[in-house]
Amino acid sequence: MYRDLLNIIGQAFSGAAAKRHTAIIARHHRIQASPGYRAAAEWVLAALQDAGLDASIERYPANLTQRFWTLASFQEWDCRAATLDWLQEDGPQRLCDYRASALAIIQRSVSAAGEFEVVDVGAGRPQDYESVDVAGKLALSRANVMHTYRDAVLQRGAAGVLFDHIDATAPGRNRTDLPDARQYASFWWDEPHPRGWGFVLTPRQGDALRAALAAGESVTMRVNIDARLYDGEMENVVAAIPGAGAGALLATAHLCHPQDFANDNASGAAALLETAITLHRLIAAGELPRPQRTLIFLWVPEMTGSYAWLSRRESLIPDIIAGVNLDMVGENQAKTGSVLLIDSPPAAMASFAPTLLSRLRDDLVREKRSFVQVQTPLPLVRSKTIPFSGGSDHMVISDPAVGIPTPMLIQWPDSFYHTTADTMEMVDEDALWLAGTLAGGYLMWLATAERADALWLGREMVHRYEADLAAFAGDSLAAMAGLSPEKKARAWVALDAGVSFRQERMSAALETLLRLAPLENDLLALVSDVNELTDALLDRARRQVRPRALPQLDAQPDAWTLRASAIIPRRLYRGPIMEMGWPRRLFPFDEDDIETWRHLYQQVPGWRLVRALAQYWTDGHRNLAEIARLTALESGQEAGPAIETWFRLLQKAGLMTLDGS
Repeated sequence: MYRDLLNIIGQAFSGAAAKRHTAIIARHHRIQASPGYRAAAEWVLAALQDAGLDASIERYPANLTQRFWTLASFQEWDCRAATLDWLQEDGPQRLCDYRASALAIIQRSVSAAGEFEVVDVGAGRPQDYESVDVAGKLALSRANVMHTYRDAVLQRGAAGVLFDHIDATAPGRNRTDLPDARQYASFWWDEPHPRGWGFVLTPRQGDALRAALAAGESVTMRVNIDARLYDGEMENVVAAIPGAGAGALLATAHLCHPQDFANDNASGAAALLETAITLHRLIAAGELPRPQRTLIFLWVPEMTGSYAWLSRRESLIPDIIAGVNLDMVGENQAKTGSVLLIDSPPAAMASFAPTLLSRLRDDLVREKRSFVQVQTPLPLVRSKTIPFSGGSDHMVISDPAVGIPTPMLIQWPDSFYHTTADTMEMVDEDALWLAGTLAGGYLMWLATAERADALWLGREMVHRYEADLAAFAGDSLAAMAGLSPEKKARAWVALDAGVSFRQERMSAALETLLRLAPLENDLLALVSDVNELTDALLDRARRQVRPRALPQLDAQPDAWTLRASAIIPRRLYRGPIMEMGWPRRLFPFDEDDIETWRHLYQQVPGWRLVRALAQYWTDGHRNLAEIARLTALESGQEAGPAIETWFRLLQKAGLMTLDGS
């Protein structure tokens, strides 16, 4: 049945229309809580209503007192004009003009005017500030703008910030690859005062300033900014296709980001818009059956809108069976270097969802065949299903404390991500068609799935589990070749633990099929298949490794593990902790606590992901040692003491209890 769904939706979905939607959305300067974002939301609403969908805009306070669960709101921002002129002997040279490029200013800057000398603080390290007087001057920096604001403006009295970097967010990308692009940079204000301002230069402009300063020249800028922050509103656009029965499905895309940003995320918002319109028309025409489960479509300011929408619908959350998040789905892979990824929900939120999306994806990308004699199917696009990595709204929705398993569709990496080079030239209508058809097929399959469908999906999950487990074991065994006996013994322990982890998570994922249909006896058989496959694989691995012949490792837990085994963390919040700037308003921390918080990012590789996974595993029953073990198995990063440090900060903030500590 899923192939029929894909055929019907694929023939009706217009990649060209989705690309036009992308272009229209990209015209708006869609900063969260701003007049430009509001205009984009109103356009999406009008497009939905014109197509006959039941749609509305929901408005939320944008101020410094509102919270959505643990996420603090922020004020609305409006910039009317901003210019930066380099004053030279032969006349001023304009470097930045907000009207020409909305990214020329650091977003959420406040008004400023005057003439300011420029000083270079390089990468913004402590040694870069030595012997540099920044007081009353513009600090030219390649560091994160909030870090520069803290170090140069708050601590040393600088007037403002000049930022000229391009972060290496894509493999091999650096600031010299995009010499004339500007990177998206924004302040996030946690408190009313003080606040600052700054501009974003291109790398070429920044290098010119540095060369002049290195030559001993005095560099002076004339600044004019007309901008304000004020208590306002932010908007979500919501549409629905009612189902005939109980249950619901959620499809999201973030509508925010700067003007002219096309793939991020005008493409996701546009693909979701065309998906909603296509499904509505097909159902109204009788070409698709009426869904049994309601389809909910949601366009949000990233993260903020998901928190706001969920926090107002706590009674609805248990009825939402699964979701899908569309983020940066329109990339032309040849130009951007991207791969179509299915970013799975976290392992703590094991589910049928990523397998279903992967199965549909595989059929869609293998439509064409090669011209070799056997007519071997070849993929049309680069694609892969990956473990949870976060970074978008699905990390809120898929939190087990929320309980809606939501994979993300995304094209990543993108060489032009978060820069003014993310333009319509990088958008491909075939990529939009693929994402929209895939999302539409996924939603309609789930909206109409019955017992036979759920059983088919369960068998598909077992087949993919077998292949994934074999790949994991094969890689692990290959890595053991040539190791010393002691290292080989440790590698075997890691393999055994990894296999057990995957086995338990697949059993948990199979159980979620019960949300689609009653499968009790069949579920037992599927779990039995998983156990038999796992036992057979481990038996083969034992014959190759012969672990009994390896040195016996000390099985005694270390002192931290023993102590942590007696501590039961309990979350007192829903949705992951996510500070947009510095964690001052949410957390009543002193300066030492803030410094401890920062050190976790500096000392623990991949801390942003590790800390998210740790809170996902915190269910009120697992002890701290078990949470650390599961986090390590999922992330590959041992960080138990760091997790305890973070949890104790949350305890101090009243967001967690640590029973037994």
